Amino acid sequence: MRAMDRRGNDPRTPAVRLPSRNALLAMANALAVRTGWAGRDREVSWLLSARPSAVPAARRLATARLSAWGLHRQAEAAELLVGELVADALRRCGGRIRLALRVDDGLLRCEVTGLFAGPGARPGPAPHQSLLARLACCWGVSGQVAWFELPAGGGHAH
Repeated sequence: MRAMDRRGNDPRTPAVRLPSRNALLAMANALAVRTGWAGRDREVSWLLSARPSAVPAARRLATARLSAWGLHRQAEAAELLVGELVADALRRCGGRIRLALRVDDGLLRCEVTGLFAGPGARPGPAPHQSLLARLACCWGVSGQVAWFELPAGGGHAH
């Protein structure tokens, strides 16, 4: 007879670890990109859980979507800036984080919104302002939203 733990499970059987909500979002987006569906819309947003997995998930989401949109030249800078803004939102908010990307009128705009929850959450200035100033053509912070823009037509921000 096999030994069982208090819950009746065999301790020799490895536990199944389910992916986080953020990882599931990234997988769903990757599927949308592979099937060609993601290239149709020029505006998208995701609601990320306020967990450490939000940073790599946001980077993967942004990179995959920009690739689907044919914005390969902007992907590296956008991935770096998205990661920084999401990491800052994690430090400042206690709720979920919305990542939104939009291509319009020759610009890629990214917005990261920290959906604040609780008395400990606080809005603050954008992180790494020198990084934003160096890589983005423009950026700003308004309340709970930090944003940046990159030229969508190719080339560098400045």
